[in-house]
Amino acid sequence: MDRIIVEGNYAILPGAKAIVTNASSVDTAKPKSSPPYDLSPSLWSLWGDSNQFPQEVLTDINKNSVALRALDKRKRVHFGRGIIAYRETPGAAGADPLRVPVTDPDIVEFMRINQVNLIWPDLIMGLETFANGWLEFIMNKGRDKINRVFVKDPAYCRNSKMDPANKIPAVYYSAQWEMNPSFDNVKVVSLPMFDQDKYNGTLYGDPQFAMHIFYRSFNKSFYHLPLWNAVRTNKWMYIANSVPALKAAIMKNQMTIKYHITIPDDYFEREYPAPDYTVETRKAKRLETLNNVNSFLADVENSGKSFISYSRYNAIKMDFVTGWKIEVIDNKLNNTAYLPDSQAANSEILFAIGVDPCLIGAGNPGEAIGAGSGSDKREAYWMLNADMGTDRSVSLAPLYFIRDFNKWDPAIQFDYVTVDTSQTQNQHPTKTAKRIDQTQA
Repeated sequence: MDRIIVEGNYAILPGAKAIVTNASSVDTAKPKSSPPYDLSPSLWSLWGDSNQFPQEVLTDINKNSVALRALDKRKRVHFGRGIIAYRETPGAAGADPLRVPVTDPDIVEFMRINQVNLIWPDLIMGLETFANGWLEFIMNKGRDKINRVFVKDPAYCRNSKMDPANKIPAVYYSAQWEMNPSFDNVKVVSLPMFDQDKYNGTLYGDPQFAMHIFYRSFNKSFYHLPLWNAVRTNKWMYIANSVPALKAAIMKNQMTIKYHITIPDDYFEREYPAPDYTVETRKAKRLETLNNVNSFLADVENSGKSFISYSRYNAIKMDFVTGWKIEVIDNKLNNTAYLPDSQAANSEILFAIGVDPCLIGAGNPGEAIGAGSGSDKREAYWMLNADMGTDRSVSLAPLYFIRDFNKWDPAIQFDYVTVDTSQTQNQHPTKTAKRIDQTQA
């Protein structure tokens, strides 16, 4: 077969025995490194060369089940069982302080109305995926308290350019960035960023404002970069995403031939000679014979049968002429082709995201595939949980901002309730079913 086969982003060249893939001329894995003053003509600073960096990230992630599950695992460990507001009270002599949940009506009502424990996982997922998140705050009529808080979809947010004071005065919000929309406050909505200069300690100048929350990365002025994006830049995620499509293209277009059957060229003329058989009747006999051979080789119940072929002696050549011959053809296609590349790529993705393979049911690199033991999972979970300190300080910072803005008791603190994974209650450090004092449950 010499026909060129095109399948999605891949093409197979049979003559050259080559696979052709399409590669964009723009490196979409590289976010734009913006200077403090963006010289592009738009009101907002472009996020990536095409202003589509978060959309490109999501496209890559949605093709990769390992990255999807690993990022979701980080979100779940980060959030635990949810956020609590508490005050510390002295414990027994020599013991750690106790954490007593807050029952203040205004705080309890704020957490309830805003469904904080329902919306905060979205903020966490934005931080884990993009290292960026945005919140919108709505003031009361007196503009002295924050009434409502909303988590914005980070893929829809773009920061404005910096003003002469090196501040980012607004965030632009749109679900149509791929259409290069112009600002009209309908397709693109502008929200002012929080500005300390507009706050006199009691009243705030705007009825609503936004806040940019991020995991800090250096040399970034407008948008910060997640550590795991390195696997997009160095192409490991591209390799991981390419292997399934490549395997599918090969499997769809390959022809697997198991037997080579050789029939002497004069066999049918000798077996069905003229004039007893016409050309048409001989063709019918040929088809009947081939059907019989196909059934003989294909049916499972025929396995183990013997095949007998006659040969005849050629007096001129003084040698036997071989009769029918059936040869078994080795399958040259290795069913495990590219799988080591896929496993290596998935390992690099997990290393970059910072999730132990056993937490998502994968084996460690270089070892047999398996889910690992229960103790492996528990230790991996607690190690990941212990590493969440700096991340949690970022995601909880808006709640401390709200506490101070609304003039709540400054002794109130916020934390996440950690999921306890002890095997039995006897192995729990306090042998209690719930540990609010250590934010565990």
